[in-house]
Amino acid sequence: MAPSRRQPVADYSDYEEYEDDIGLDSDAEKKYVKSNRQEWFKGDKGRTYRASFVYFHPFEVAAVLAAKKKNPEITQEQIQKIIDGALAKKAEEASKPVDQLGEHEKLDLKRVRFKRIVAHYKDGFGYVVSRLGKDGPDADRIWAMLDDPRDYFSTCLALYPTTHEGELLRKEVPKGTRVLPWRFSGKLAERVMGMSKSLKNNELTLANQDITMKCTNSEYQNFDIDPAGKALWRQSPKFQAKVLQMACALYPKLNPFREMSTADVRIKLGIGDSDAGESVSDEDFDELIDDV
Repeated sequence: MAPSRRQPVADYSDYEEYEDDIGLDSDAEKKYVKSNRQEWFKGDKGRTYRASFVYFHPFEVAAVLAAKKKNPEITQEQIQKIIDGALAKKAEEASKPVDQLGEHEKLDLKRVRFKRIVAHYKDGFGYVVSRLGKDGPDADRIWAMLDDPRDYFSTCLALYPTTHEGELLRKEVPKGTRVLPWRFSGKLAERVMGMSKSLKNNELTLANQDITMKCTNSEYQNFDIDPAGKALWRQSPKFQAKVLQMACALYPKLNPFREMSTADVRIKLGIGDSDAGESVSDEDFDELIDDV
């Protein structure tokens, strides 16, 4: 019998490269298997929520937009001077150098903002950000095959812990407050605008007031919305910083719909080619809710 040949010893000196691999068959590893989809606020019928709007522009952005609205011919040099001045003011208020300001410390808290997204909906197709009027007449004929575009708005809500009836659970507020993005449109947008104007007449703003939201229809996400007094998240500097840090992390995620090129829509409808196109980003609706 021929002697067996000895196998060379494997070199496992680089075993670290295997450490992040998992088997998907143990409870301990289930935590790694979860959806990357962003959770959005949805109400349960009959439940009342207490919340606050917490989507704001950076202070320098707000200053530049205001300057451009006042003077459309403003130069880049003048814009930079405005940005430097705005940041210097924020740094002075925070008693720290400009380069040490956190993103949540650079926000203009005087005025709540919202994202405006123009989107189409079609049964079996879902929602998609509109490119109507952006890719030429031929492309417009494709987009016209979807339902007419509508304005949708998104924001961030600080949601306080409450009972089903909306009674505040005060002891749980510091640790139990969550921040989630929220999408709304139509009559709810009209209600928010009306409430903003009413508050302004009393020298108040949505930026420093809480609201109550009673869900009247969970399928269509209808709510009765009313002012609820001073914003709780602004009563403590430490709590305010915590809420704004959670909110800032969500700002890049405020578009709830798919972005598709005209070519992609053709393919989805079964009538087109596969040429790639550009995606569209969110637009702020500064003009639509100018009084907020």
